Amino acid sequence: DGVGTKLKIAQLCNKHNAIGQDLVAMCVNDILAQGAEPLFFLDYFACGKLDVRMAQTIIAGIAEACKLAGCALLGGETAEMPGMYPPGEYDLGGFAVGAVERGQMLPQLDKITDGDVVLGIASSGIHSNGFSLVRKIVERSSLDFSSPSVGDCPEQTLGEQLLTPTKIYSKILLPVLRSGDVKAYAHITGG
Repeated sequence: DGVGTKLKIAQLCNKHNAIGQDLVAMCVNDILAQGAEPLFFLDYFACGKLDVRMAQTIIAGIAEACKLAGCALLGGETAEMPGMYPPGEYDLGGFAVGAVERGQMLPQLDKITDGDVVLGIASSGIHSNGFSLVRKIVERSSLDFSSPSVGDCPEQTLGEQLLTPTKIYSKILLPVLRSGDVKAYAHITGG
């Protein structure tokens, strides 16, 4: 999986410290939706010319996010491809593996019935999808990513608020998933 065009905002704002968590979260949250526990993660970092400081910041974020998710960062790939990416631009991809007992895999469609309870968990923001639309809205407005934020975070810029990292739900949801009472889980990320 990847972070999508949220990367563009990180690059425009020159803020790369949280984008690694977005990458890990998109992968491990998908695994949780199958009822599985994330075990390990591998990353892919592609750029035109490696900016070591930027790469260190991103990889440190990936490593910290793996700790939050309770999975091991086994390794990854850094690909320097001159001419493919302009200076300061990069792409990220990730791959996670999890484990679940066959009888505990989600969704358990045969057990879902009328009257089941649906619960929602508050997100940390837009997560890592929908940023093409966000960028289009910002472009059409009188705002830019350095504009003051709206809402509860007036000390942040709009860009900083939009770069709030995607929440990793492992620690919150694994105990609930292990209870055996969950019949389905939806990792809602796309529009």
